[in-house]
Amino acid sequence: MADDILTVQEVAQIMKVSERTVRNWIEKEGLKAFLIGKRGYRVARVDLDAWVEARKEQRHTDSIEDDEV
Repeated sequence: MADDILTVQEVAQIMKVSERTVRNWIEKEGLKAFLIGKRGYRVARVDLDAWVEARKEQRHTDSIEDDEV
């Protein structure tokens, strides 16, 4: 169960981005997270996976719409 909850640092490593980018995703892009203390976000692995899949779908839909124009 503990492996199912990720820190910002762990998400950044998995996604190969900076920790600031992960915080931006949480604060502005809809990545679900919960606060531990004042700035200690945690992300459930299932929420990260769902967020990535939703972005893939959005990107796929956007490219289809671009092709139709």
